[in-house]
Amino acid sequence: MFRSILVAVDGSDIGQRALEQGLAVASAMEIPVHVVHIIQTAAYPALALSDLPPPDVAQQALLDALDREADEILADAERTAAAAGVPVTIHKQLGHPGAEIIALARKIGAGLIVVGSHGKGRLGRLFLGSTSSYVVDHATSTVMVVRGEPRTS
Repeated sequence: MFRSILVAVDGSDIGQRALEQGLAVASAMEIPVHVVHIIQTAAYPALALSDLPPPDVAQQALLDALDREADEILADAERTAAAAGVPVTIHKQLGHPGAEIIALARKIGAGLIVVGSHGKGRLGRLFLGSTSSYVVDHATSTVMVVRGEPRTS
């Protein structure tokens, strides 16, 4: 059915649940798992200019901090996968999370993409965007959305 799975993680509880679900499917189907964390540069306006050489000290410090956080998130994912007995390939990307997830899924030929949904609701998605909605709308492969609890505020 699927030849490989791509799981997107963001360090949240929902991201962890998505990873666990992806690992369970991969284990049952005996297929490879790729885990990706996207450093969302658009959320930090100071990084939008980072393509212009040279980056200033503040930009570089922020990028370094986000890079270290991404490494920790991916190391946690590797430990979770090892505990589940499932080997994983780790990916770290910069950019728009939804677009990067779609691009990587196409590149590696993932038949299933697993993402978490934080349950923002319609208004939250309007103002904040939704990575899971973007992936569902743009993916050419199957998408599993692991749901979180909807926020009441």
